[in-house]
Amino acid sequence: MKKIVIFGTGAAGRAIYRTIKDDFNVVAFIDNSTAKQGSKFDGVDICSVENLVNLDYDSVYLGGIWADEMEAQLRTLGIDESRITVLEEKDISFSTPSRQVATDEIMRVLDGYFKEIKMDYFLCNSALISLLRGNSLSVVSDVDLYVMNYADLEYLARELPHFLGSEYKLNLCYVEGEAVRTDGQIKRICITNNLSESIVIDIGLFDEYENFMVCDYDDGRFFYFPKEIFEGGFTRLEYMGFELNVLKHYNEYLEFMYGKNYLEMPKRFSSNDYLNLKTKAQLEELKA
Repeated sequence: MKKIVIFGTGAAGRAIYRTIKDDFNVVAFIDNSTAKQGSKFDGVDICSVENLVNLDYDSVYLGGIWADEMEAQLRTLGIDESRITVLEEKDISFSTPSRQVATDEIMRVLDGYFKEIKMDYFLCNSALISLLRGNSLSVVSDVDLYVMNYADLEYLARELPHFLGSEYKLNLCYVEGEAVRTDGQIKRICITNNLSESIVIDIGLFDEYENFMVCDYDDGRFFYFPKEIFEGGFTRLEYMGFELNVLKHYNEYLEFMYGKNYLEMPKRFSSNDYLNLKTKAQLEELKA
């Protein structure tokens, strides 16, 4: 039986695993997350990407919107093209019935909580595009929510564990070595649950920076938007029998980030396809 290594244990990697596990011998996962390396998924070892060269395998399977970057990383390790298999979106299912139910439930709960405490938030990025396409939010690897005040992020970090209970886990990511925010501040709150097909809800923050609103990207760059996009406030869009907060100018937000055809985003996507991702030096040039 063909021996397969799967790149990634996120939504795409797990979807690939579900698709091929009955027909191939999945010998390992590889993942860039040091927190996952050394653990297992469904009894299969999770290794570092660099450890791939020590594994006995026939092919590496990968997919999802970051497939181009994954493939490039494998090439830097000297992995031959013939041993890399990229699955397209039509060939894998990112969601499962349990993940859809869990995602919809936590979104309903969180929206009710935000309304109860009278805190503004908004749904955005790939999750918003999924909603606009009429799809479940569970088809994306994580659901992005943002708040507009740092005090709100601190409040959520403190109070959400008590509100959500032991069914959910909160992981906090902190600012480190960035110029827009202060080191040690909370950068992002990540909510997951205890299911094998876990939901992932990321709650981040937009900061004012000169004439822009900015938020960090994990490689040290920043997404930026003109302040005018945020000045219209918020509106509500229907989703699965309830409503969620979005920016009133959500069309302008998505167009500024992805381009006019954002509803037809390519299945394979890299960070270089974002239209508004800049380094700190590039932000300085924009404000000049």
